[in-house]
Amino acid sequence: MPIRPMNFADIPAVLQIQAELSFQDWNERQYEQEIKAPYTYAVVYEKDGAICGYAVFHLLGADSELLSIAVSESAQRNGIGSKLLQAGLSQLELEKSDCCFLEVRENNLKARRFYENHGFTLFGIRKKYYSDGENAALYRTENRSDIDPSKKGV
Repeated sequence: MPIRPMNFADIPAVLQIQAELSFQDWNERQYEQEIKAPYTYAVVYEKDGAICGYAVFHLLGADSELLSIAVSESAQRNGIGSKLLQAGLSQLELEKSDCCFLEVRENNLKARRFYENHGFTLFGIRKKYYSDGENAALYRTENRSDIDPSKKGV
């Protein structure tokens, strides 16, 4: 299966994807801490020996959170993001999580459309949330059985 747990050896590839997409600034130490944390579900998508996507979720009891999900530009539009998202949401369901939250830059329409296509609903805006002053759009999904796993990512 191309989706597997993230390990320390994957961090350079994950950082490369993060840098390529210029959307997040986590460092190696932060990923190491996430991998070690008992409440984290971190996975990568590996194809032909190369990491081309990853996702990091926090399993926080009834309320869980998608912290990060990304697919390298060359691998986008192949359903990899959808598979990573579904893997995480399935894990949250196993953990008896009732709701999954996430935040995304308000002007990131591509990501917002992706989440909306996968059953997430907008429930608020955090003004000037990001360091550059941009707002965060807040999303949640409460019933993952409503999510159609056959939907393809953007």
